[in-house]
Amino acid sequence: MERGIIITPNYSILNNGHGLQMNGSVEPINLRNYLLFWDKIDYPTNNMIHIGGGHDVDFLIQEGIAKSTAVQFRELRGVQNGFLPLATQMAAYEENNEVENEEWSIAQPTAQLIVPQQYAKTQGCLEFELYNAIQIPTGDVPLPEVIDFKNKRLPELLALRDAMDSIVDTVVASQDIPKRKNKAINKLHRDLNDFNRVMKETGFKRVKRSLTAIATDPWFGVSNAMMLGNGYLPENYQPYMQGLNVAALGACALKFSYRELGVGRNIPVEYKHFAYLSSIQKELV
Repeated sequence: MERGIIITPNYSILNNGHGLQMNGSVEPINLRNYLLFWDKIDYPTNNMIHIGGGHDVDFLIQEGIAKSTAVQFRELRGVQNGFLPLATQMAAYEENNEVENEEWSIAQPTAQLIVPQQYAKTQGCLEFELYNAIQIPTGDVPLPEVIDFKNKRLPELLALRDAMDSIVDTVVASQDIPKRKNKAINKLHRDLNDFNRVMKETGFKRVKRSLTAIATDPWFGVSNAMMLGNGYLPENYQPYMQGLNVAALGACALKFSYRELGVGRNIPVEYKHFAYLSSIQKELV
């Protein structure tokens, strides 16, 4: 099954999530991250306010790697207008997930997930973060070179993506956050080292990235609303962080936590990889 990611213009969160400050088209380092780890990219636009994706997105559309879903809104109320790019993203998410044999998620360029209220429901979620553990080409590395690297090193990319998915799948299935290294974490460690090794061999300018995966968990739902504080969570749901020794990257870590979040209203009852968040690190590696 092909995996797709629905992306947004670059933005900053204002007033603790009550508004957005738009910062131009897609952040170029994030775009290279999406290109490496997903099969398809969608940069949706709307009929109210147009924010172009920039030359990089246009190039990926021409190459058949990306598309731009056209979202039509009849009207927008005042409170919705400030979140128009995210409403556009969620409308495209609902449309894309009607396609068989494709699995779509959303990506947001901040550490805080925001789903506009009209598209959201409250759901228990597992957050899995790889902190400072992935090298990504900088924005001035030409996209054709990134695509060439992806084609040549697809086994390493798929292995790392599979290792991340497997850890999340295992935690949700077992309802137990691992408090020590296990087989899945050891595999992730090996695959991270393999990926970062081949990325270093490219000679690309690179930066460290933190990537957070958010998966909905049908067993940890709104009925657990009283468990908002970690002190009330049972042992198997307690947050956990483990340091990793990834070659040439210094201090890295993986983190697990359970939270209740606003997620897409049309997410099925069963577990689903819903969102990915990226936080920016300026330090070159």
